[in-house]
Amino acid sequence: MSLSRELRDEGSNSARVRALSDGVFAIVLTFLIFRLDIAKLTEASSDKELLNAIKEQAAPILGYILSFFIIGGFWMMHQRVFRHMSKFNREAYWLNLQFLFFLSILPLTTSIHAGNHELLVGWLLYAGNVTVAGLGLLALWLRASRDHLLDKDIDSEVRAFYMWRLATIPLVFLVSILVSFKNVMAAQWIPLAVPAVSWIILKGFSRRRDQNVIKLDVAA
Repeated sequence: MSLSRELRDEGSNSARVRALSDGVFAIVLTFLIFRLDIAKLTEASSDKELLNAIKEQAAPILGYILSFFIIGGFWMMHQRVFRHMSKFNREAYWLNLQFLFFLSILPLTTSIHAGNHELLVGWLLYAGNVTVAGLGLLALWLRASRDHLLDKDIDSEVRAFYMWRLATIPLVFLVSILVSFKNVMAAQWIPLAVPAVSWIILKGFSRRRDQNVIKLDVAA
């Protein structure tokens, strides 16, 4: 192997990258629960006190639930991206690290938002964090596609499908950021649209693929 090729950090062994990525995901998900004030929920001396404690923790609990499923969505898409990547280069490694960085600070921005859920800046920090992390994962897929790092049997339709699926979370959160300048409380409901948008994209591409198969059968 030439020195120039060695310095480009190209290769097909993704085991260490996967191990690092899964470790970051696991730590981030664990840190989320630590941001809750568990003591208030375990030291109540009456039902009324417990209900009041739960009410006080409502915003952090909802923030935990939202972030858990957002991070879970990132994890599933990250696994799919790596499943289709047959090799890696320096740019792909760095894009993955950048994605992991923004993922790793989600517990912090989740806590800031949960503690200030009525404030615009709190939502901007949190939604901005999710948006940038999602765009980082999308950038990894686009770079892998451009640099021919994906499996050769992936057709253009599958590439486009994954591009839109990866863009779903950052686009939805970007919309919520725009809405937050008018109504910050309304903006916090917009991420609930992520599953619906993902379903629409899946159905749209499935329908297109079925139609293409029918056309091929007719042509044959």
